[in-house]
Amino acid sequence: MRKKIYDILEMTNPNDVMSKSFSIFIVSLILINVVCIVLESINEVNLQYRTIFLVIEIISTMIFATEYCLRLWSCVESDGVHAYPIRTRIKYALKPLAIVDLLAFLPSILQLLFPGIDLRFLRILRLLRVFKLTRYFSSFELLLNVLHEERKSLAGIFVLLLVILTLAASALYLVERDIQPDKFGSIPQAMWWAIAALTTVGYGDVYPLSAPGKVLGSLVTIVGIGMVALPSGILASAFSEQMRRKRESLQLVIDDALEDGNIDVSELRSIQELGHTLGLSESQIIDLVKHSRSIFELEHQDREEP
Repeated sequence: MRKKIYDILEMTNPNDVMSKSFSIFIVSLILINVVCIVLESINEVNLQYRTIFLVIEIISTMIFATEYCLRLWSCVESDGVHAYPIRTRIKYALKPLAIVDLLAFLPSILQLLFPGIDLRFLRILRLLRVFKLTRYFSSFELLLNVLHEERKSLAGIFVLLLVILTLAASALYLVERDIQPDKFGSIPQAMWWAIAALTTVGYGDVYPLSAPGKVLGSLVTIVGIGMVALPSGILASAFSEQMRRKRESLQLVIDDALEDGNIDVSELRSIQELGHTLGLSESQIIDLVKHSRSIFELEHQDREEP
């Protein structure tokens, strides 16, 4: 029974009806909760539908808590961890996704246990439930991998941005402090304009009036366009590289499975799991397998010909 629950929760078989149904149910529940939390912030709506929101919250909290307990209980079914159940459960509980699962229901339990305490901050924490979606969409996992791989490059860009921000704010402070002491009277005040200029947002509430200030503002805006484009280019390139690696991995898995001329059930399941992480549909995976099989058969025939 524990193995079956583990397979359903972790979707070890992407084609399993129960796993798919459970995933759709949890995703739908998360979206409903996010909508309810947003609507609760509107006083008129909250007063009118408070009972409905409370019922949805209680039911959702029970479901999320049950899911977390089942995941914690069944995590020992992962490969090779039966011998150390306590250590495995502690290790699982410290994983980022497990912490997100815990935070999905813990604020609500505290809110229900202590109704007389102002827990508006904990109420906002319920929005963390949206991060549970990362478990059910492989693109989120791929994006997190990209951010982790490029963390040093992104950190370098962030440091460079801070340096340019400080220099731009300092320069405009020197130029505009006598003309607009209320807006550029200090470097921290000038930083608000520098942030808007570097990010090319341009709120328009603070802007230079002197000619040197306008020239400096134009230069900062031009630099800002390049600074915004840098992290976008790095992330796009890294994302494409991740997709290329996964496609190559999928092709290698298919080629290895075809070594004996036949793909068994376990090999097909591995191919399907990897294909789903790439966002490929069942038909696309099957077409790719058929194409690889035809190439394998042609190469095999060429080897047999004298």
